Amino acid sequence: MSFYHEGVVQCSERRGHSSHIFGLRTVAIGAETHYLPLDAEIFDMIAPRDRVLTANRLRLHLLEWGEGDHVVLLLHGFLEHAHVWDWVAPRLAEVGHHVYALDWRGHGDSEWVGNGGYYHFIDYVADLAAVVPQLGERVALVAHSMGGGAAILYAGSEPERVKALVCIEGLGVPQFDPEATPERVVTWLQDLHRVAQRPVVTVSFDAAVTRYRERFPHFSEMVARHIVEHGTRAVGDERQWKFDPLHQTRAPQPMPVAHARAFWRRIACPVLYVEGAESFLRLSPADVTERIEALRARRVTIAGSAHHPHLEQPEALAEILIDFLGHRD
Repeated sequence: MSFYHEGVVQCSERRGHSSHIFGLRTVAIGAETHYLPLDAEIFDMIAPRDRVLTANRLRLHLLEWGEGDHVVLLLHGFLEHAHVWDWVAPRLAEVGHHVYALDWRGHGDSEWVGNGGYYHFIDYVADLAAVVPQLGERVALVAHSMGGGAAILYAGSEPERVKALVCIEGLGVPQFDPEATPERVVTWLQDLHRVAQRPVVTVSFDAAVTRYRERFPHFSEMVARHIVEHGTRAVGDERQWKFDPLHQTRAPQPMPVAHARAFWRRIACPVLYVEGAESFLRLSPADVTERIEALRARRVTIAGSAHHPHLEQPEALAEILIDFLGHRD
């Protein structure tokens, strides 16, 4: 027998000595807690428009909401896709922002690099350098996890193009031991061989949903099904992931933190860092603090959220983004 309980989850902004509180509704069914927006009706999914741009000879897919000159570009995380922003993007468009969500190369409905290619991290920066001028003279970047790392490097490469930067659970990779580089390369070579020899992997829709919910327990059934629906394609009665299997190899050489710091110093726009209170980010607390200070960023923590605030607490995140980016209507 299940029971139902409703309450409010708070999230706070740490900015000097001030605090801003964002409320969310929780619904407990049995032992399971679901996190829902307080004003859920505004998150009815508004169908976006599809766009395709060419960047570095690859066809990249984007979703688009709204119109106008105040461009916000949403950047998803590792092995995900542009539709993870479907609960947040309409709210930004509603207050006057022209919103795009990009499928990174080799993700979602964007093109794979093809035979002989690879996904070196700096390639994502090159794609932003090609995409951003096609959207506007200056844009705001809102980026999650892997996307946050790429957005930081781009904002430090072409600071005149970025008018605001929001990093959600993404501040770049941890420091690594340079002496371990040969071992990383050996692992990478083995991974390349493994991917080349592996047959096409398929999974049932329901099994994929279950896998997501086991890995990310804050995801509701609806969210997990939405991610799978847009992140897979039908192969007979099964589903195949849209991302390129090369993404499941270990990169041979991540950017050293000493190099990344030079990019951090060049960023000229306001920066906001958003984290989930129940985050499993691999960086140590001291490392996170050091990077936030180097970026001169404000910091917001969302209670009831882990690594995906845009999927776990979308209304709270939308309120935070609107507060930071402003109303444009």
